[in-house]
Amino acid sequence: MDTEAFHRLCHSSDDYTWIEQKNSQIINGNVTFTEIDAMNNLENLDCVKIYGLKQEAFDYFVRTQGHKSRAIMFWKNKLVEDWSSLSTLKNVEFIGFFHNQRITELWDMQENQSLKGLYISDFTRLHSLEGIQFAPSLERVFFGDAVWPTSVLDNLSSLERHPTLKEFTFSGKGIKEEDLSIYTTIPHLEVLDFSPKLYTTEQLAWLTAMLPNVKGYALRPYIQLQNSYGEKDVLICGKRKPSLSSEKDQLKIQKYVTKFQELVQKVGNEEFI
Repeated sequence: MDTEAFHRLCHSSDDYTWIEQKNSQIINGNVTFTEIDAMNNLENLDCVKIYGLKQEAFDYFVRTQGHKSRAIMFWKNKLVEDWSSLSTLKNVEFIGFFHNQRITELWDMQENQSLKGLYISDFTRLHSLEGIQFAPSLERVFFGDAVWPTSVLDNLSSLERHPTLKEFTFSGKGIKEEDLSIYTTIPHLEVLDFSPKLYTTEQLAWLTAMLPNVKGYALRPYIQLQNSYGEKDVLICGKRKPSLSSEKDQLKIQKYVTKFQELVQKVGNEEFI
């Protein structure tokens, strides 16, 4: 699974078959077993998006239908509190889960032999990625927020020396333990994305120097905003750094660029920042 296919599954609905629900109270979690059984009449279950599942219906869906799909997006199943049945899906390549208020831990991924992509967004009680290190084929992980700015990770320890991980995206509110050195231990890392305000400019420069072959949204001195609503269309990367105008603040921008480049060059002669 390349990064383009992964992000398409994470953020686009075009490839998914939405499971048609006739219950008007579906958003409150009232999907019936009968409605799940009706999926047997659908021709295309390669990519499925389903929402409104309570715990029993979630487990029933996984047991009876989950093995038919390459990709599954669980959409607003906020009452599900146990993911353990997902461990039975040996052929699923992508699992996404948007918005949940009860999940506190991941499931045992050792038997998810084909799982390559994992998307977890807008969770209020999940603060650990413990378990992803045991997924035998996992390549790409997204964790964070799409709507509510509340997702927080305790640490990044589960990423350390991950043998198959190629991409990690964090879009949450914060990470309590900032051990940047963990990123440098991932042998096949290709993409590392996070908010340009998550780390200091010095930390971003250190990562840029230590990961020269890794692509990242914030691994640079500034970001040129394409759809700015004001004249400040340049975002300087780093905590508490300003937004500037590409027309009026050219000298300031260049100073930030020069400073960033100097920091990158000095990394080899300095201790970890």
